[in-house]
Amino acid sequence: MTLPDISDVQPTRITLHRASQILLTARLIGLDPLPNHLRHSLIPIPDGVTTGELNFGGELRLDFTTGAIHYQQAGKTVFTVEATGRSQVSMFEAVYHHFKQVGIDLHPDASRVTEQALFDFNTDAASRFNEMMWRMFQALARVKARFLGFQTPLVLWSHGFDLSTLWFPSGFDEETDPHLNIGFSPGTPDIGQPYIYFYAYPVPPDLPNLIPTAFEWQTGWRTPGGVLTYDHLKTETDPETTVTQLLSRVYDVVKTMI
Repeated sequence: MTLPDISDVQPTRITLHRASQILLTARLIGLDPLPNHLRHSLIPIPDGVTTGELNFGGELRLDFTTGAIHYQQAGKTVFTVEATGRSQVSMFEAVYHHFKQVGIDLHPDASRVTEQALFDFNTDAASRFNEMMWRMFQALARVKARFLGFQTPLVLWSHGFDLSTLWFPSGFDEETDPHLNIGFSPGTPDIGQPYIYFYAYPVPPDLPNLIPTAFEWQTGWRTPGGVLTYDHLKTETDPETTVTQLLSRVYDVVKTMI
């Protein structure tokens, strides 16, 4: 099945990105530090993302299809904050007001929750955006299943709103140890559309000439890497298999070189 049309999802994507940053404020309170900055990530689920279980109880979930944030305990919803008629700031305030009402008095860092503009959210666009993100998550998970050795969870980073995982041939510190990063971004200004990406650290000699030609080599990143654009994937009848095969070939090349 081909991927959905996402030509009109940008306003909704921005809304969901900003709402995800509200979840991160709770995760930073409710989780101890993790290796490779993983406390700053969120956990993908079929209809959005979650903080995972927090040390003060329960979890916060963002439903990509509705834009709502739900606080759940033991599988039951304790409260819900809708996105309609709200901004990032007012939704943040509403979430923590509800926490206080149910007896959980938290003091989040609001320094990065600053957007006052009302959310621009379309449910049809949101459904297609969620389909794209979950299908790309599943494709990346299939590649990740081939990795041998230490690897990080496949997570969503709220700062870039991208899906990402790391594989290490040895060691486990992304700041110092060789690794391969694969992921999916719903779009950045430099690429201008969603894309699958990878980079290897340190960059192996002649790597741009050894990877599948479908990847475009990017030299402007902190660590150069490859990009497979949504335009390349959107006409494929089985894009998940295409992603799996191409990234698996990258892994097979890189694992012998770092």
